Amino acid sequence: MSEAARVRQALPPKGACWYCDKPLDNVRRFCGKECADAFDEEKEYTR
Repeated sequence: MSEAARVRQALPPKGACWYCDKPLDNVRRFCGKECADAFDEEKEYTR
């Protein structure tokens, strides 16, 4: 598992996408791969 994937898995599900805030169920953290990838990319630049 990559470092980025571990960071994503550590996020608690909050009922919305962690990147775009689109409403989600209480299991998923991102609405799709695009938001998950964008989240990773943003984290990479804000270290």
